[in-house]
Amino acid sequence: MDQATKRIAAHFTGQTRFVDDIDKPANTLFGYIVKSEIAYGKIESINIKQAKTVEGVCAILSWRDIPGKNSMGAVFDDEPVLAEDYVEFIGQAVLLIAAESKKAAVEAASRVEIVIKEMNPLLDIEESFAKKRFPFDPLHIVSGDVNSGFKNSDFVIEGELNIGGQEHFYLETNGAISIPKADGTLLVYSSTQNPSENQLIISHALNIESSKIEVVTDVIGGGFGGKETQSNWCAVWSSLLAVNCNRPVSMVLDRREDMLITGKRHPVKVNYKAGFNKNGRINSYSSRFLFDVGFSADLSRSIIERALLHLDNSYYIPAVKSDLYPCQTNRSSNTAFRGFGAPQAIAVIEYIMDEISGKTGIDQAEVRRRNLYGKRVRNRAPYGQMIKDNILGDLYSELMDSSDYRERVKQIKEFNSRSQWKKRGISVVPVKFGISFTTTFLNQGAALVNLYKDGSLALHQGGVEMGQGLYDKIIEIASREFGIVKEAVRICSTNTMVIPNTSATAASTGSDINGHAIKLAIDSLKERLTAFASNLYGIDIADLVWENSTVYSRKKADVRHPLPELIQKAYLARVSLSEQAYYKTPGIHFDREISRGEPFYYYVCGISMSEVEVDFLTGSHTVQRTDIVHDAGESIDPLIDKGQIEGAFIQCLGWTTMEELIYNDKGLLLTAGPDSYKIPGIADIPKEFRISLYKYNPFKDGILKSRAVGEPPFIYGLSVWLAIKQAICSFNSGHLPLDLPATKERILNSAYSYEE
Repeated sequence: MDQATKRIAAHFTGQTRFVDDIDKPANTLFGYIVKSEIAYGKIESINIKQAKTVEGVCAILSWRDIPGKNSMGAVFDDEPVLAEDYVEFIGQAVLLIAAESKKAAVEAASRVEIVIKEMNPLLDIEESFAKKRFPFDPLHIVSGDVNSGFKNSDFVIEGELNIGGQEHFYLETNGAISIPKADGTLLVYSSTQNPSENQLIISHALNIESSKIEVVTDVIGGGFGGKETQSNWCAVWSSLLAVNCNRPVSMVLDRREDMLITGKRHPVKVNYKAGFNKNGRINSYSSRFLFDVGFSADLSRSIIERALLHLDNSYYIPAVKSDLYPCQTNRSSNTAFRGFGAPQAIAVIEYIMDEISGKTGIDQAEVRRRNLYGKRVRNRAPYGQMIKDNILGDLYSELMDSSDYRERVKQIKEFNSRSQWKKRGISVVPVKFGISFTTTFLNQGAALVNLYKDGSLALHQGGVEMGQGLYDKIIEIASREFGIVKEAVRICSTNTMVIPNTSATAASTGSDINGHAIKLAIDSLKERLTAFASNLYGIDIADLVWENSTVYSRKKADVRHPLPELIQKAYLARVSLSEQAYYKTPGIHFDREISRGEPFYYYVCGISMSEVEVDFLTGSHTVQRTDIVHDAGESIDPLIDKGQIEGAFIQCLGWTTMEELIYNDKGLLLTAGPDSYKIPGIADIPKEFRISLYKYNPFKDGILKSRAVGEPPFIYGLSVWLAIKQAICSFNSGHLPLDLPATKERILNSAYSYEE
């Protein structure tokens, strides 16, 4: 059984070891946070005398006990590690406690006396916008003449859309174990998507060199972007306590803590205007996006930038003008989430496509087809990049045929005509998703490949396995490229001492960047060994084949030499059996000042169709059927890719129909746990779920001719929300707008209300 199969078996039997499952040294302490219960206020006094009397308490730290910087941030240095003079959201860490047991830490926290002068928190996004509370400059894009576009349109519509946030709800909450070593170095096991950033943040807080901090990340229990930057909290807090006490410290958040402290998908308020003709073609589009970024910038600038770059989704729009504002509020800092700003932007243009259909009377799927990017004309994005290898039209045709769309539309109309309280709707949503970090320098990676004398292979690379199948794909890449059986390949934990300065495993680039680095290392190693094998066995280099852990001449395929034999002889001949490689994504650039360039290496395209049935007595809905066609190029592992598509779709279905973040007027998150925050379950899966991988568009520059999968399929879930909207139109043609998420209450409110 190969490593990948063993890992999958372990995962399904509950044997995967996350941070809290690691065998801890006997003297490990438990870390705990004393959190603010006020969204905004001035700290007037802190008294820890009674807390320090609790038996088992080893340390209570405030910001004054931080040896280095009490500030951090992925882009802007604007997040205090511990609150100083003010608290800025409910859940913000004020003190750190290390104790012999969690019970002792909790008891000590209850005895801490903190006096905070409560002030009025800023919780309304419009108020923040009016006060210009922007943690960084707003983003803008202009392409074409929008005013002329509106003037020359047959129809002009305006509207507002409120888009809710979303909790990551990963299986494993944030956590880290920090272990001080006798030589003054620090070993940190962290559940993170970004080990190198953990390392850097710890370095700054402790005021020691990064080379003395070793961050190790094995398989983590989900991330979805929520552990790209916000994993820094537990990593730095546990490290501060560990160094102060000179003992290992484990800090693992419980679910409620995690939901209170960490940021979400950005809620957005959007005002839009669109001009279009009777034939359904859009001429002009303008919008204003107000993003709730929370108390600090985090990754919001890059997230809003990706929203800007996906305003068009799959459609050619001759004139675009959009202003995107980062609005600060007294909530936890919102952060990366699968899709990284693109889902919010795409939701708006897809909503507009439905509105165009309603105004013109043209079928919603046909409206979308007429506006798709072209292959030779109408093929340049608002930011200037050419849409190359465009197969959107081909995907549309394939889905129309395979889903029997036209016949189903007829059946839905018949069903709706005879059903009073239940109505059905169907919607099609195409996707064009750019692949690359929009921050250009992040598009780099490295790898180290070690061959051992028995012919086995060990791989080191910078990507983190978080359930997306990265490790399995990397092993598959190594196996194919080296011609070695997968059973002989091991992939090692991500370690900042082995592969330094890694980028986060994010932006759907994990397999691309790290896979290319592995391939380059193997190519160099194999080239060296090929020359040796050619000389050893008397085989012309052009005829030498590496396959199934053997080497042979294609002219004498029956005479095979085992790989262990070759490697042993290479070792004795002093041939290097190790190789390092570096990869950077070619040909990408973007000028942020003018919002122009080629920010993406390539695009991933796909299309989805969902049919729903809505009960207008209860507001509940069921997804009758979903069809998806996704272009993964030549898929490295079709089962993994289909699993990612399924998971992404269901995650978006949750965001668009049921996952609602509710705060009280004091800024407290009321839905901070599975008892009050509903994520999709097995009953929410479409009754028919048909997923196919498009087979006719291999990506010659992709790793093994593949394309990314992680984020683009999230967009497919918008088809459920818009199908619900179609069903509401059948029930009440004068309905109100349908904001996200389309909960039962919002569905009924829309269905039984009328626009003036």
